Amino acid sequence: MSLVLVSCTDNGLENADWLKEPNFPNPMTLTLSSKEVVLTKEKESENAITFTWTKGNDRGEGTTLTYFFRMDIVGNNFGEGAAPGTSTTITEEIPEGVFTKSYTNAQLNSLLLKNFKRPGGVITNLEVQIIAQVNNSKQYQLPEVSISSFAVTSYSPGPLPLFMVGDAISGGWDYNAGKSLPEKTERTIYNFIGDFSVGSFKVIEKAGSEFPSYDPIAGNKIVYNETNPKTDDNVFKVAESGRHSFYLDIDQKIYAFGYVPYENVYMVGNAITGIGWDIGRAKPMVWDPKNPEVFTYRGQFDAGEFKLPLELGNWNGKNLMPPSNGTVIKGQASDNTTMQLMPNGNPDNKWIIETAGQYELTVNPAKMTIVIKKL
Repeated sequence: MSLVLVSCTDNGLENADWLKEPNFPNPMTLTLSSKEVVLTKEKESENAITFTWTKGNDRGEGTTLTYFFRMDIVGNNFGEGAAPGTSTTITEEIPEGVFTKSYTNAQLNSLLLKNFKRPGGVITNLEVQIIAQVNNSKQYQLPEVSISSFAVTSYSPGPLPLFMVGDAISGGWDYNAGKSLPEKTERTIYNFIGDFSVGSFKVIEKAGSEFPSYDPIAGNKIVYNETNPKTDDNVFKVAESGRHSFYLDIDQKIYAFGYVPYENVYMVGNAITGIGWDIGRAKPMVWDPKNPEVFTYRGQFDAGEFKLPLELGNWNGKNLMPPSNGTVIKGQASDNTTMQLMPNGNPDNKWIIETAGQYELTVNPAKMTIVIKKL
């Protein structure tokens, strides 16, 4: 929730303290049914905690109050100052006339697991806030706010096994012979890296049954399917055989699928700050399963040469190299973005960084491209 303050030079303001924190004899008060909550799977449907608050104070003729409930991990400051897309704050507008909110064991545990990314069996300190926003005031008034906190111990709901089945992954469309899709975050994120064949596959929840399944739709999104039979439109397609990564987030309803021919990409050379030509300490690039085709690195480069070994500590192993030795890359449109696989590191071609500085390097082994940008 953000507040926009507009400066005013009107000396006729009705309340000279209009930007001061509200200070009432009987302030709005937030009360918790418990300050220490232990969630259990056996009581999933039972209430775990109830929040109750008193009415906010009257702010003058014609004004109304709208109440907002917020929750976050203690220390996160309700998302203030957080980088875009990283805030974990839950914000909910409360219906008119309602002054209480409850969570069942299952609801609160799901928030801890999926929103706050907290595993089962740990204690999490949460902070809650009630905000009484002033509406229809002749001049802006700061909202009345009440804050409290509590400790909650979550539980593990248990794994949710998923399976991949189809001619691209398990040899056929026998729903009893699906390949397990490894669970990385309980009941949320799954990631498999391995060999696929040209063809298609589905993700199913129960071995031996086509339903329910998680089917692809446009924009790398997925839908939960309980009734629609398999067609050419609701399966994941594989156009090239080989090593791929399949990433699935059933909570965010997204997936990522890409050809990943190599497990790692390293950087070595006197342009790589702090590494030099020590192949045993070559710097690994960063791989993200949500963008599986590329490896990236952001940081300092020195003026000098570098190449991209695919094996640590082996000068005679596979390397990604420029088509010709001494290829200069500057982060300009004229850069040659192509690269080649040198199975034995020969010929020993290298890229050149002419000017030291902060760069972002992006390597796509699936498309055999390399791009560098000056930061």
